[in-house]
Amino acid sequence: MTPWQSPRMDLFKSCLFMAACCAVFLFAMPAAHAQDNNTEATPPTTTEPVKETETKMEKTMWELVKAGGVVMWALTVLALYGFYSAGAQIYVIVFSNDIAKDEQFVDNLVAAGGSHAELLEAEIQKRNKGIFPRVCEAALAELQAGKAAMEDALATEGSIQLGMLKRSLNPLRIVVAVAPLLGLLGTVYGMISSFQSVEIAGAGGDKVELLSRGIYEALVTTATGLTVAIPFLLIYHWLGRRVDEIGVNLNRQSKRLLEQCTSGGQGGNIADTQGAQEPESPQPVQDSET
Repeated sequence: MTPWQSPRMDLFKSCLFMAACCAVFLFAMPAAHAQDNNTEATPPTTTEPVKETETKMEKTMWELVKAGGVVMWALTVLALYGFYSAGAQIYVIVFSNDIAKDEQFVDNLVAAGGSHAELLEAEIQKRNKGIFPRVCEAALAELQAGKAAMEDALATEGSIQLGMLKRSLNPLRIVVAVAPLLGLLGTVYGMISSFQSVEIAGAGGDKVELLSRGIYEALVTTATGLTVAIPFLLIYHWLGRRVDEIGVNLNRQSKRLLEQCTSGGQGGNIADTQGAQEPESPQPVQDSET
């Protein structure tokens, strides 16, 4: 079973996908509702010029999204990818690497003594994205080699696991960096299209109207890009701070484990229990005859 194929993770992904679909559905609903309201709110006695004025002044959100063109669809896909990445990393960092669970796991290892292998395997299967159980596995594999070997295993495996956890935040950083650039790109394309419309209209068209309409429609992509990037930027920094806290806790719990394994501490010392299980080698019998 790979780390991302656990039943809990599959359920979490399904819930996250349903939430994203509901968000898209709720985003599209105000457009249809606004169109119905505009149709019902039009008074029968309004003259034709007033209708034209209302049509020019009112734009639903869905119409603005469509005015953004292909860039708006790219931003929508990027936002969904950001929601998926953020949800997955929240599950890994907040739930799988809980500090209280790491403290309890050290106590359970000490209490288990010589039968720690089964407990370690069960914990890795239960918290398949937790970094501390894997660090403990690397350290306990060097239990018979001594304290220096365990310290080296803790430091090496801890740096590897913590580095992987930090690199898992890269998708969020990509979303934060790309979304404003996509929005700016859409605005540039919209401005180019707006000036082309003014040129095509020539002397007979209302250039001010064409230019203003093209500009505010083009600015929608920039606003959307910033709207996508800002929340994910906050989530990225929050998760980065949690990763730093996990690193501090990893050092603290590794020190506790090392002390319990090598210094003969309280009643469940792992090294003492394993040493007690090893049979003593028979001493040679000395001949009493001279």
